[in-house]
Amino acid sequence: MSESATRYAEGDEVATPDGRGVVAAVLTDDFEFPQNGDEDDYATVEASDDRPAYVVGLEAVGSAVYRASSLQASALEDADATEPTDGDALTDVVDEDVTGLDDLPAGWDRDSVLEYWSSIGGSWEACTADLTDEFDEERAKQLCSAMKDEVLRTQRWRNRF
Repeated sequence: MSESATRYAEGDEVATPDGRGVVAAVLTDDFEFPQNGDEDDYATVEASDDRPAYVVGLEAVGSAVYRASSLQASALEDADATEPTDGDALTDVVDEDVTGLDDLPAGWDRDSVLEYWSSIGGSWEACTADLTDEFDEERAKQLCSAMKDEVLRTQRWRNRF
């Protein structure tokens, strides 16, 4: 099976080699993805229309980048959901100390953020459009940035993808 045979969209719930998660970005141009450790540590990921890279916010914690061949559709909350898949991540799992949950309404946790992120289609733009109905535009952007920080467990996504 080619690496582009199965394609996923932002917001799709998937199983990865590192557990279940939500697709937070589908990238078709080369990019740099943060790695654990030094703040200037990034892995270069090659991506194209024929070989997209999928940034997945993992259910347990953190995020990593995968090819479609390492992913499989799977529900986050389903007890019978697919177990972790075979394959490898293209990057290390990044899990930095972020304060995303501190900026969210009381009662929100990582599970509720991932479920919401999936329900709105998994993009910052969709999130801000959705929350602008509830909050002013600036507060919606702040909340969506905090949620994406939590989904990816890094703030180093900003201005990169």
